[in-house]
Amino acid sequence: MENEKSALEQLIKEKLFSFKDGMDRKTTDLLFDSRTLKAIYEIMGKLDIDYIDYPISTGKESGVFKAYVHGKPIAVKIYKMSTLKFGKIETYIRGDYRFAKEKLTRGNVVYVWAKKEFTNLSELRKAGVLSPLPIGFHKNILAMGYIGTRELPAPILKDADFDPEKVFVEVVRMMADAYRKANLVHADLSEYNMLYYRKKVYFIDVGQAVNIKHPSSEIFLRRDIFNVCTFFKKYGVESNPLEVYSTIVPT
Repeated sequence: MENEKSALEQLIKEKLFSFKDGMDRKTTDLLFDSRTLKAIYEIMGKLDIDYIDYPISTGKESGVFKAYVHGKPIAVKIYKMSTLKFGKIETYIRGDYRFAKEKLTRGNVVYVWAKKEFTNLSELRKAGVLSPLPIGFHKNILAMGYIGTRELPAPILKDADFDPEKVFVEVVRMMADAYRKANLVHADLSEYNMLYYRKKVYFIDVGQAVNIKHPSSEIFLRRDIFNVCTFFKKYGVESNPLEVYSTIVPT
């Protein structure tokens, strides 16, 4: 731990990382182990990142930071090496033919997860589904487009002010485009995994998104629909999950 602490302090000393309020010691220790610190140095050189700034969000399995490349903001997502549960994320990788050749071990599954989220972002963007622009990935770190103003990141949908009827229609349309054009099901869609910025919705946290040929894609899609309908019902939007399903899945 002392070596890891020294490595993090070196990042701060070299002004490659701005350690600000918002991260407790436990979060720091989980994120910045020796392997992750080495990967940070490597991806910063690979992508010419100026420095990593404050945390945008921190969760059980990852932390997202604002960073800068040539003075322009990007987002850097760091997956925690010690808290990603192998069995849980293996479910979303096994059965997805795109990653059939990946050898999964407890040591490398987090690297495959970063690659998977990068791939899913790329395919969503190609399909015209708003989501962060994938920039690059290295080991357990993903670099992507930053969404928000220079002062504040975009809020998650749960915390945003929006027109419920219009946004519900937009979210369903995005789910349909993801399914029909990108052949993807988000598989964890909720008000916590969507951003709202300048009256537009963005899908985020798409590491678990699966190809529609995944054996559990149907279950995941119906769960997503249930979550979306339940959330918007709180705002007075009445919907029928079966009708939403028929809107998304071509007959």
